Amino acid sequence: MNIIALDIGGSKIEGILWQRGKIVSWRKIKTPRNKKKFLETTLGIIRELQSGDKIQGIGISLAGAIDAGSGLVVQSPNLRFLNGFNLQRAIEKYTRVKTRVLNDAKCFLLGEVHFGQAKGKKNVIGMIIGTGVGGAIYLNGKLITGQHGFAGEQGMTTFVINQKSYRVEDLISSHGFARLGVKHPFDYQNRAFAGDKKAIAIYNQIGKFLGVHLANLVEIFDPEMIIIGGGISRARHLLLSPALKEMAKHVVFPKKYWPVIKTSRLKNAGLLGAVSLFLK
Repeated sequence: MNIIALDIGGSKIEGILWQRGKIVSWRKIKTPRNKKKFLETTLGIIRELQSGDKIQGIGISLAGAIDAGSGLVVQSPNLRFLNGFNLQRAIEKYTRVKTRVLNDAKCFLLGEVHFGQAKGKKNVIGMIIGTGVGGAIYLNGKLITGQHGFAGEQGMTTFVINQKSYRVEDLISSHGFARLGVKHPFDYQNRAFAGDKKAIAIYNQIGKFLGVHLANLVEIFDPEMIIIGGGISRARHLLLSPALKEMAKHVVFPKKYWPVIKTSRLKNAGLLGAVSLFLK
């Protein structure tokens, strides 16, 4: 099959052409800041990638609340000019090619399920930890989208600490580091890897909050794997070691029933997940 996949972010749009089971062409361009220019640019990338080949599908990964059935962008945190815009319908109108638009965390998880460490798994939870926290759920071999396509948004769930409410992303994303006085988490990541005790203590604190969240996911969904991506996840054991210790305090199931918890190692998981929307 010939499939075009796009990963649309706040700063850049990446696109690939998938042919015969591999990426054969790649494009990357800065994301425009208004709807008219955005649509022109997106269609231009599609035309370049198509280059005369018949395309069977166009898969698009986009951050935000996306109606998984219709492709309507209900709410995009990075590209607010798309709010209320049916991107799927617009792309189909101009290209005459079947198109699907899906939330970026859901595409990330599908990429892992089809091409990454979760390949062959039937019950997997995906998380993206970066500027915020995104999430997706894959149960009994199916992506769970919910009534409107919003299911899996873990970052908006709530913690109560000392009678004050916090969203999960307030505690374990870049916002969580900022709350602890860290403006540049990746600098602290390098310091922690080098053995800096203050930096390690920050990761221990973030990891504990992540551990409580992981325990909630385990209790609710009983997954066989939880896979974590995003920039913050690159800390790997700095984050997972305290998280797993904290999770162990809260999960009631015997340890042999716990899921495998891993950080993503799959490059371009979102793009590959967008490809998978058209794979049988």
